[in-house]
Amino acid sequence: LKKGHVRSDVFDALGVLRAAGIALRSSWVAFTPWTTLADYLDMLDFVEEQGLVEQVDPVQLSIRLLVPPGSSLLEGSDIARHLRGLDQANFFHRWSHPDPRMDELHEKASLRAEEAASQDEDPYAAFAGIRSLALQAAGLPQRGLPRRPAQNHQRPPRLSESWFCCAE
Repeated sequence: LKKGHVRSDVFDALGVLRAAGIALRSSWVAFTPWTTLADYLDMLDFVEEQGLVEQVDPVQLSIRLLVPPGSSLLEGSDIARHLRGLDQANFFHRWSHPDPRMDELHEKASLRAEEAASQDEDPYAAFAGIRSLALQAAGLPQRGLPRRPAQNHQRPPRLSESWFCCAE
C-alpha cells in the first residue's frame, strides 16, 4: 500500500494508456481498515467519471485487504488495533473496520460482485448495483445507471479471470 503513488499519477497513467489505445485493467484494494465510506464513494465516482466502468471488474470493487503472517503491514502501522485473530487455516489475520458499515458493505458488495460474475451481467448494471449498496450504507440518494460510451464504442478486452490482485 505504500508504493509512493499519488492521485495525480493515476491521471497521468490514464492519459498515457489512452494515448496508446490501451484499456486500463487495474486491481483495487477497495476495503482496508483505513478506507472510509466517503473514500469508497469517491472511488466509485472516479471509476464512473473516468469512463472505467467496463474496465474495472465488479470483484475489484469488493477486494478486502489480506494481511498474511509476516506482512510488512504488521510492522509500524496502526493495523494491530483492527486485528481479530489469525486464521491459521487460510493464512491471514482477520480484521474488522472501525466503521461497521464498511464491513457490512464489503459483505454485500462481495455477494453482488459474485452474482454479477456468475450471470455475466452487464458491467454498468453491476457497477450501479454496487454503487447502490454504498449509497444506501451512506444514507445518500440513489442514482441511475452510469453514463455509457458512444454507440461506436468497442468493449475493452477482458482477461480470462476477473479476480486478480497485486502482491505485497
